[in-house]
Amino acid sequence: MSDIEGVLARANENGVEKIIVPGTSDEDSKKVVGLTEKYDDVYGLVGVHPEEIAHCTFDIAHLKRLIVENKKIVGVGEIGMENYERTQEPKNARQMPNLKTQESIFREQLELALEINKPVVIHNRQADEEIMEVLKNLPKQPRGQFHCWAGNEEMLRWVLDRGYYVSFCGNITFKSADELRRLIKLAPKERLLLETDSPYLSPEPLRGTQNEPKNVKITAGYIAKLLDISITELDRITTENAECLFFDI
Repeated sequence: MSDIEGVLARANENGVEKIIVPGTSDEDSKKVVGLTEKYDDVYGLVGVHPEEIAHCTFDIAHLKRLIVENKKIVGVGEIGMENYERTQEPKNARQMPNLKTQESIFREQLELALEINKPVVIHNRQADEEIMEVLKNLPKQPRGQFHCWAGNEEMLRWVLDRGYYVSFCGNITFKSADELRRLIKLAPKERLLLETDSPYLSPEPLRGTQNEPKNVKITAGYIAKLLDISITELDRITTENAECLFFDI
């Protein structure tokens, strides 16, 4: 997004007081740090996303420095694994690294989060079993969030049992998202988060347009009706959850 001031202004007009921007690569994470330094209401995560592993430098020591030297970096992310077969994408599209490589990078970043006592934001795309196996083999579980929930019911119960938060995006408003609408009702409200996954997954009726933080209000309204609570109550609950996870409030 080039219109950052506009994005922030529109978010503020729609009740968004803090924005957490994830990193996806080493270079991207440095940009995130710059945004947190420039804008008071922007906080950040640094990490290497599985899609970026083969296309960027992975230096765990550098990621650690970005976190410990910048107070507004509140976690490690977006990290995780992806086992999605990209059969419909062009031949020249970015290729995903093999699962063994993804697992190694994922584990290193989880271990970093444990070392520095920061939460993680985990990406999972058709890699339920692989991610659970990595987490099972850690000496302890980091605090964290599974973002843009995409796992099955078994995995949902597994991550909730281990104290993770789960977040839902604008795609829960899509006509095809019946399973997401079923699963969100299984998540206890004290473990529920909202997000946009900007610039992707704009909620209906904005689907197909570039998403931005202000649209979390639309998703919140939809989910509040789904859970049969007021949007004010959902806002309070999810804000408190985010503050507990990322800001120790």
